[in-house]
Amino acid sequence: MQNNFDAVRLGLALIVVLCHLAVLTELPAFQPFLTYLSADFAVKGFFVLSGCLVTQSFLRSSSVLEYAEKRVRRVYPAYLTTILVAWLIGLAATRLSAIEFLRSKEAYKYIAANATFLNFLQPTLPGVFVQHPVPVMNASLWTIKVELCLYCCVPILVFLFRRLGAYTAVAICFVLALGWEWGLGQVAGLSPKMVAELSRQFPGMLHLFALGALFGVEERRLGQYLGWVVLAAAPLFWLLHEHSLRVVIEPICYASVVLFLSKRLRFQLRAGKWGDLSYGVYLLHFPIIQLLLHMGLFRGNPWLALALLLLTVLAAAFLLWHGVEKPWLKRNSHYVAAEIVR
Repeated sequence: MQNNFDAVRLGLALIVVLCHLAVLTELPAFQPFLTYLSADFAVKGFFVLSGCLVTQSFLRSSSVLEYAEKRVRRVYPAYLTTILVAWLIGLAATRLSAIEFLRSKEAYKYIAANATFLNFLQPTLPGVFVQHPVPVMNASLWTIKVELCLYCCVPILVFLFRRLGAYTAVAICFVLALGWEWGLGQVAGLSPKMVAELSRQFPGMLHLFALGALFGVEERRLGQYLGWVVLAAAPLFWLLHEHSLRVVIEPICYASVVLFLSKRLRFQLRAGKWGDLSYGVYLLHFPIIQLLLHMGLFRGNPWLALALLLLTVLAAAFLLWHGVEKPWLKRNSHYVAAEIVR
């Protein structure tokens, strides 16, 4: 069936790349990216699309065990490879000697903590990028542990859809997600920055995921109305962007936009011709930006460096897909099947 999931996901990943580039380099030339693009929208859009696609994957699975295996195969090999690539970049870029780096406990704590999704325990490597505005190796990885928590919710979500009704279940998810953010704001001693940081963690994105899951289950009924939802939600979001109702309108607006672009366009963008590169772009771009910044490539012509960055990230994502991601997928995976059709 015609869709633009590959194109939309790749577009969202590239938005994250450009926004992170502006933050990491602090170059005036790139600051307009933060004005006209939104990494927040891109990441939340990913959670919506994930909810849709992963719920459909669960419904196609013969058992919860098969579903879990498919999720592990899709997520973990590329994730672990990314951690090891970042570690090797750190070894090459560290201020320490190779012997000092290899003898450092932090170097191995980085692998252990990140491989178990505890990125906050060791986000840096010894002597690596210490002069950068943001010295961490890969600040994008926080979303993966949230994704895994949401994957675990899918069987419960589907059960609630069937038992209580899909819309009631989604309303419960809104209450849980927004209640989590509100509750954090009531905790004494938590700074606004810490509240914002923790509110992104599970279950803070549950309502976005649930909206995607709702569409995944009710696509035949809801698909024809997506355009109208976009037309209604977008102006409401603009009008209420400083109102307390934004927390309800924003997820609906974001979800309707990314789902409309993914499923209701009358033409297909063949972004997946060379493979499903969005996950690799998202995983690998941060350490690649840090490495190019370390090498001083942004000091001369920043736009030429940007072109080099995009080529490098896309090439790395291509290699990750064909060398790691695709070989780990089952032959009956819809990712592999879609590539065969192309």
